[in-house]
Amino acid sequence: MKNLYVIILILITIFCSGFDITISYQPTVEKLESIFKSVMPLKCGIVYTKVPRGLIISIDEKCFFNKGEVRIKESSLDILDAISGQLAQLSNYCVIENHTEEHDFNENWELSVSRASNLAEYMIKYKKLPVEKVFSLGYGETMPFKDNVAPQNGMDSRIDFVIIEYEAKR
Repeated sequence: MKNLYVIILILITIFCSGFDITISYQPTVEKLESIFKSVMPLKCGIVYTKVPRGLIISIDEKCFFNKGEVRIKESSLDILDAISGQLAQLSNYCVIENHTEEHDFNENWELSVSRASNLAEYMIKYKKLPVEKVFSLGYGETMPFKDNVAPQNGMDSRIDFVIIEYEAKR
């Protein structure tokens, strides 16, 4: 019995002194929603949707871009700063998905990819988020909001910030 106590004491000593043990905590989707709601500026319609992959923060595309342009509006930088600030404090990854319906299919897709990339680039370059933490995707018009998620005359042209709730690798 004494040997068991000695072994336990040795193991405790080794783990406490020689190893850096960290326990990571992934907040639940509800916790993520509350975190982001507390810091998001009250402008443009924001829809929060809980899905198996995490939390989707959907914001009307008009908040970020003028029609047919890929340059980010200065007036939307406070939204990007709020999202970036929280992502910097969390271990979660973020996928920026752009959905647009302004032109024909090929132009929508190209515009969508460029807009999502510009948002990700801003967050990486100016807000110093690690490049492996932010992904960008453009969907064009291929993934409209469903009636049960979006308000009437929903936001088919939108930016989705998907805060991933599971570990992702790039």
